[in-house]
Amino acid sequence: MTRRGSTDLICDPNPFYEVLQNPDDDWGFHPGQLFWSHIAYPETHPQILKMINYDPRNDRNTKFTIKPYNNGDEKHYPVKELNLHEDELFYVYKGKRRLVMILGYIKSSWFKNNPQEYLLCAPVFSFKPDPMHTQEMIIKTQAFLYSSLFYLPPDINGCPNESAIRFEMIQPVIRNSLNPFFCDGGRKPVRLSPDAYWILLCHLLKFLNGKILDSKTDEYMKFYGEYLMEGLGNS
Repeated sequence: MTRRGSTDLICDPNPFYEVLQNPDDDWGFHPGQLFWSHIAYPETHPQILKMINYDPRNDRNTKFTIKPYNNGDEKHYPVKELNLHEDELFYVYKGKRRLVMILGYIKSSWFKNNPQEYLLCAPVFSFKPDPMHTQEMIIKTQAFLYSSLFYLPPDINGCPNESAIRFEMIQPVIRNSLNPFFCDGGRKPVRLSPDAYWILLCHLLKFLNGKILDSKTDEYMKFYGEYLMEGLGNS
């Protein structure tokens, strides 16, 4: 496995990842567990499917065009067959099936007659070769110098590639859009170890509101980051 970050991990000597052994853990939705999911990328300007012709006899014949959103596009007749309400639109986003990390799970009761299972997911992005992602950037990510990035080391029993979680891309995902991830080592589901997940939460809270969740952990993260940057400067 290619690694350009430091082999000295913040959880050492404790593990960074934990392989789950229970047969029910495939769909356990444990905090910090890795899954495959479809992740949408925000657009600079929203794109919508604009209905240009509706066939009430056969909704398969309904025609749409992709266009930028304009004020007033949501003002249309409701389309019961397509479950499209008067003030709703079909949006068009680019996206990708990628690894995500589970942050939370809820069975929403907003619609009492049709509860939905949602998971708050943090997308995982693999580092790319130079010049897109330099070793300096990777080390700085590992050292917690980017508030929106959390470093994931490559591991046969964890994330397969050297990667980062991007907090700014956190989004809700409906349960049916998820598929279990199995690590290359034991073909088992995997999650962050308790130590690594706690550090993730500390870094995430600072990203959200700048506050410190645990002062001792925060001091250790700073010490660890300084150690990594000193090593980078001496390399």
